Amino acid sequence: MKSFKLASITLFVIVLIGSILLAHCKNKKNEEKPKPQVTDKAVNREKPKLVYDAKGNITERHANSYRSDNSIRAIDSYYYKYDDRNNVTEESKESFTPEGELVYKNVNFYTYNDLNQKTEQKFFSYDKNNVLQRQARNTYKYNAKGELAEEKTYFENGALKSIINTERNELGELKSEEYIHFNQDGTKIDHKKYHYTKYGLERTEDLMK
Repeated sequence: MKSFKLASITLFVIVLIGSILLAHCKNKKNEEKPKPQVTDKAVNREKPKLVYDAKGNITERHANSYRSDNSIRAIDSYYYKYDDRNNVTEESKESFTPEGELVYKNVNFYTYNDLNQKTEQKFFSYDKNNVLQRQARNTYKYNAKGELAEEKTYFENGALKSIINTERNELGELKSEEYIHFNQDGTKIDHKKYHYTKYGLERTEDLMK
């Protein structure tokens, strides 16, 4: 009987010691576990600088673009001009190296109709020596609901480059898109029409056949 009691006491002590050691290990593990550190990679990044006109329109925006190590990749300056209806008529971007050397300059000119819908966009791109590198022109037309119905693009010599005709149903959902692409001599490259349902593309029609 004494042997049985002694064995029981011994077993109890072993279990108790095991529980204490297990709890100690867990607490030690929690203490040693490093706490997550919250770092702000953009802490040293400057916020864009904005300049406004008397109407509250942004006329200048100066901002830096950064690499992952927070070093400056480029310094970009944007300039905006407006008409009497506060539509942007001119938008330019100048991009500089961190040392302040001009890399390129892009300029967009916009034209609007009486409904303040954009009807034309002209784009010009210049290199660091202010030499024209590329230019483009787009025109836009709208349906009675004010939805974009036609977009044309042009080559640098003024020849028609592409036409996109868009049709929508009475709910304003996309019904079809017609794409026509041209060579500079006016001959067609391709002519396709895409038909849609509310679930997406239904079929493609090749109109070059």
